[in-house]
Amino acid sequence: MIQAVIFDLDGLILDSETPEVLAWQAAYARYGLRFPLTSWLQNIGRNDRPWDPLAPFRGPGSPAPPEEVTAVWQKQHDAVAPDYLKPLPGVVPLLASVRRAGWRTAVASSSRRSWILRALANLDLAAEFDAAAGGDEVPRAKPAPDVYLLAAHRLGAAPAACVALEDSPHGAQAAKAAGMACIAVPSVLTRSLDFTAADLVVSSLEEVTVETIASLRGPDAA
Repeated sequence: MIQAVIFDLDGLILDSETPEVLAWQAAYARYGLRFPLTSWLQNIGRNDRPWDPLAPFRGPGSPAPPEEVTAVWQKQHDAVAPDYLKPLPGVVPLLASVRRAGWRTAVASSSRRSWILRALANLDLAAEFDAAAGGDEVPRAKPAPDVYLLAAHRLGAAPAACVALEDSPHGAQAAKAAGMACIAVPSVLTRSLDFTAADLVVSSLEEVTVETIASLRGPDAA
């Protein structure tokens, strides 16, 4: 039987990724460069950042030092981020349905735990989650299963009785590696990526119901 539903945060509960990209695009453009979105997508769902957006500014002949570029990025990010600090479509009603079903809820994110708690508080969603696990609390980043296993442990739920909701391939791989069923909800930025690891792919959380979730664990899962 299903015991819990575990949500990713960035790109699933709120769109914190678009402001990051817009800020990088503006920073790169300031120095006559084009931001390589395809390279940046390697970082989605991870906290170990395999691609460094400051790499073009670290070597000889750089148009600006990394510190200056970071400051430009931060200013741009601070200007646009508030417009995106709201729950994505389907988040609030799905949480209400999951809670009514008696399932426990958690966030398992590659982001730092402090950001998870702050974001949930800002969205007035903190009371809707029983636990949270951050990327800074585990030894390995997604696609390793560590953060999902930690979230399940904090919920007191068996991983096999959990269903994960993810917007990134790395996150879907992490959930499956943890032994969980996974529904992928690609964001505008991740729709072109490979989600074959997921058990189900939908275009929005508005398409996800408790019946959808229960179906991933068989007819008696609810």
